[in-house]
Amino acid sequence: MYLGDAPPGMRVAHAEVGPASFVVDYRPVREGYEVGYVGFVVRTPLTPALRCPEFAPENETCTVTPQGEMIRVGDIPGSTDAVTLTRRHRSAEVEVSSQTLDERGLRRLLDTLHPLSDAELRELMKEKRIVHSL
Repeated sequence: MYLGDAPPGMRVAHAEVGPASFVVDYRPVREGYEVGYVGFVVRTPLTPALRCPEFAPENETCTVTPQGEMIRVGDIPGSTDAVTLTRRHRSAEVEVSSQTLDERGLRRLLDTLHPLSDAELRELMKEKRIVHSL
């Protein structure tokens, strides 16, 4: 299980361990007073190499960078863009997405990727923010 450091003003709100994935929801520390969300998924790769979907939504752009990241930006009418950044890490695929955090902020989160420590796991279990699913 890998985790990225919570973006400024956010915390791990929920985490779910599945058979082939680890999903984390980051929300504002002052939830209910501030708006924000970042989704974080570590999973087995969906394709042999990162590539843009063959049939992407009309309002979405997708690029695979020379550094090996896939960036998808969806234009949401009346809202900010929905940004998804995907990167390979060892034998896993890591994806972060948000409508409140920009590409730079998502990249910063990915740059802090680290194995979940025992202390972090204990804290998530103590606060009942982590569940196991089948």
